[in-house]
Amino acid sequence: MSSHRIRILSSLLIAFIIINLYGRLSKTPFISPIQAENIKNLLSNIKFNPNSLVKFFSLNIKFPESNELKPLVKYNKNVNFTQVSPQPTQIGSGNPTPTIRFNPIPSDSIQLYPSPTKIPTKIPTSIPKPTKVPKPTKVPPLPPITSDIRPGNNLAEIFQEVNKRACIPVPLLMAFQTVETGAWFNINEPASKIKIYNTYGWWKTGAGNPCVGFGYHSQTGIVPADSVSSGTSCQNALQPNAYDQAIMGILQISQFEEDRTRKYTKPILPNSIDRRVLFDNALIFAYATRARVGSPPKNCDDWPADVIKIAAEKHYGNCSANYCTNILKYYNQYK
Repeated sequence: MSSHRIRILSSLLIAFIIINLYGRLSKTPFISPIQAENIKNLLSNIKFNPNSLVKFFSLNIKFPESNELKPLVKYNKNVNFTQVSPQPTQIGSGNPTPTIRFNPIPSDSIQLYPSPTKIPTKIPTSIPKPTKVPKPTKVPPLPPITSDIRPGNNLAEIFQEVNKRACIPVPLLMAFQTVETGAWFNINEPASKIKIYNTYGWWKTGAGNPCVGFGYHSQTGIVPADSVSSGTSCQNALQPNAYDQAIMGILQISQFEEDRTRKYTKPILPNSIDRRVLFDNALIFAYATRARVGSPPKNCDDWPADVIKIAAEKHYGNCSANYCTNILKYYNQYK
């Protein structure tokens, strides 16, 4: 019974010694991994006879005869013991391979690749409509003119003021004025003269000459009764037996045209209007011409040639004496 216990104890002791010896040798820096593996194989191949251990602990040691050692010698010839060198074996001619140390990486520092963005597979039910371009703010209308002195220091400026209010090309007004009265009233008249005939009531105060400012009826040549020079004849009658249309002013506007367009000119000239005033005459002509052409172009600065010819024919009554051709010629010249 005691021998059985001794065997167990001796086996545990020997195993402990072998494991401790292998652990120390494998951790020393002088032993390469290959050498440590060879030592492991060597130790694993060593076998002990438990009976000899019992004899050792019981002090009953029997030394074998010389012939009993022969199997051991024979066995030793087949075992390839590797000599442990105190220095590390050099591999090749270069520097020894550095020891690789693996440090554990904290789980918090591990960064995974982000998942790709999922592409939507559903088609939108409705395509958004583009935002409408806002319409430009409408230019507020100019304030009404209440002064007797009308705007403009020359004919070009007067026609520009009319263009702002009645949407008619300035070159068209200049062309009609050249054909109608350009031979007597120049388009480049000085500002002092323009101011006289561009002020309401100049025929009443005597500031201007009715024969110069076209303050007389063109058909009869007679100055009307509301003028300080009433009854005066400025020219011979052109149509002695014709109905007097009371045509006056630089664009030759009749009383009928002045009355017919009053609903359009009243917001601009609320107090008074007269075709003998330069600005008033051009404003009446502008609205009368727009009515004659039917549907006037939306462009306030340029009208097509066919519309200009219609305006010329309606104003003169026909296109005789090259009237329509001359109006278009001067329009293109001033344009």
